[in-house]
Amino acid sequence: MELRHLRYFVAVAEELHFGKAATRLNMAQPPLSLQIRQLEEEMGVQLFQRTKRSVELTEEGKVFLEKVYYLFKSLDESIETVRMVNRGEYGEIIIGFIATTAYDILPTIIKHYREKYPAIHVVLKQLTSAEQLSELKNGTIHIGIISEPTENEEFHLQMIKQEPMVVALPIEHPLSIQTDPIKLIELANDSFIITGRMANQSHYDGVINACYQAGFSPKIVQETEEMSTVISLVSTGMGIAIVPASMKFVLQNRVIYCDIRNNDFQTETALIWKSNNHSPILHTFINFVKESIIPTL
Repeated sequence: MELRHLRYFVAVAEELHFGKAATRLNMAQPPLSLQIRQLEEEMGVQLFQRTKRSVELTEEGKVFLEKVYYLFKSLDESIETVRMVNRGEYGEIIIGFIATTAYDILPTIIKHYREKYPAIHVVLKQLTSAEQLSELKNGTIHIGIISEPTENEEFHLQMIKQEPMVVALPIEHPLSIQTDPIKLIELANDSFIITGRMANQSHYDGVINACYQAGFSPKIVQETEEMSTVISLVSTGMGIAIVPASMKFVLQNRVIYCDIRNNDFQTETALIWKSNNHSPILHTFINFVKESIIPTL
């Protein structure tokens, strides 16, 4: 039995006239009648009750017509699903992200992406930038959102956002009531909390260099892997931190965020993916971020 036999059957079942069905199928009537007889013989049941004046579906034919309709609908849905996969509109995408993006960039991306591509299942994994590079290599995530990206032939990058760094102070810190931007040298005697170099080398080096250029070496009392942990520790009064401006939304009732005077210390956030990954879902996601999200940030 071939798909064309089912189409022939449906045409005759809907027209209940072999001549009209043959015209609809753009074929002669005798070959159509022969095909229907062969279908009935193969199935071992009579699908049509024929007389000289009329053609009627048998009970078996009526049931078979319902099943064929369902089959064609399922087939059409399957074809459309495959086309959606080809267009990057169906399937799953696993996204790695750094904690700092969870407060502005990530929610914006996911909200609008899910609205536009509801058939894509989004899986999110919070990872450090270093962990994302590792998981991209072994294929456990499809794309990452990292900070301070560096060029690497193994990966492609799409810059999302640049933002200034700010100082995070415990609410009881003497400078917390200051309204003017802070000079970094004013923090020379403070204890610093920072993400470790293994977790975020660029941020770590950036903080050290910024302080060095201001005329001092920071006294680091605690290193963590996540920026959100840095803010939590600042809120306890353990020390101060230099963090991306997007972190201003975190623990606002216990942490004061101050601008830095003459601040040329910025952080960059970017999409990163393996250069040999040609998945339609991946590249649809990248184009979506480039066209719909980046211009709004």
